[in-house]
Amino acid sequence: MHRLLSLSFLVALLAITGCDTEDSLLGEFVGRVEVDAEARAVDGEAVYTIVETAYGPEFVLGLFVGDLYESDYDEYDYVLFRRPGSRPGVGAYAIATEQGWAVAATIANVEEAGDPLESVGAVLRGVEGTLALTRIDSYGFLSGSFEFEADGLTVTLPTRRVGGAAQGTFEARYEPPATFRRLGIDLGI
Repeated sequence: MHRLLSLSFLVALLAITGCDTEDSLLGEFVGRVEVDAEARAVDGEAVYTIVETAYGPEFVLGLFVGDLYESDYDEYDYVLFRRPGSRPGVGAYAIATEQGWAVAATIANVEEAGDPLESVGAVLRGVEGTLALTRIDSYGFLSGSFEFEADGLTVTLPTRRVGGAAQGTFEARYEPPATFRRLGIDLGI
């Protein structure tokens, strides 16, 4: 009887949490990031949250290369999206530098951030593109894709202007705002 209950529990748990298939990323992302004509394939964790700001709630979607906790105040590698308001619905959202209801996008790949003389990498802001949310399920996962062009600066002294781009797909899971803050990266939240 005990074995039957355990098997029933496992089947129910699998039905609730779903299966990670080749078509499902379940909290992950895959993509391509280009900075200063150097392109690389990237993958890692996809998470989102809603933070309270002085101007009201803000939706934040973070795509962290590798593991979420591999990024910290001294070394970070991510693509980040921000939009005023709570979690948006299914649809296509413009990535732009203007304020308002556009999505702000950032590409950051920096090492030795704590030492300005030793730091290397770049931080870029999205200037044109789209963040598309294609599915939001009842468990809080949101799926979609992104493609945008970016412009920014190297952090290596002397700094210089660089261009870039990013594209990919994701299936992000919800994390509380404190998870983002614990990373120690200045994400503006």
